[in-house]
Amino acid sequence: MLVSIVLGSALVVGLIAGGRLGNIRSWSLRATGVGLLAYAAQALMFTRWGTDWLGEWTPIAYMVTLFGALVFLLLNRRVTGVSLLLAGLLLNVLVISANGGRMPASTVALGLAGHTEAASLLGAQGILANCTLMSSGTRFNILGDWIVIRLTSTAGSAYSIGDMVAMAGGALLVFGMVRGKSDSDVEEAETRPGA
Repeated sequence: MLVSIVLGSALVVGLIAGGRLGNIRSWSLRATGVGLLAYAAQALMFTRWGTDWLGEWTPIAYMVTLFGALVFLLLNRRVTGVSLLLAGLLLNVLVISANGGRMPASTVALGLAGHTEAASLLGAQGILANCTLMSSGTRFNILGDWIVIRLTSTAGSAYSIGDMVAMAGGALLVFGMVRGKSDSDVEEAETRPGA
């Protein structure tokens, strides 16, 4: 929900700052299918059905989707906001890779964010979906899910530093898309003969 609020706010601010929804059509991102597939796979993966179906393969599938997202972002790194999105994703990939394909998550943070059932399950089982119980045995805990953002009594979560950086990049991307042409379009125009 937080991602939707951040990106929606960036859209509104972009429109208030003189942008137009029609400007989004002028953007051309590379390997869009790879990015959308990675996003859709993660969205499906972290449903109850997805994690039940994947079982012990969840960490491997998670890393594959992260790799797809990295490819998409690397190919589009010159676009406004994407380098920040990429930095956030790289922080998350670092901590997830160091912890066997799962993000260390604080049960205290999950509980404070309103996810008491998930916090209890994670505490009891040690793993839950793409998360592993944050402890002295997990690596790079500072990059794990410990930042509490609670929007309402039922909406909130624990986020990582990488999540926060990536959301800021996503907001810049949306703002830039609404405001006008992409950086790659501007570079292309500048390198044309007679420009």
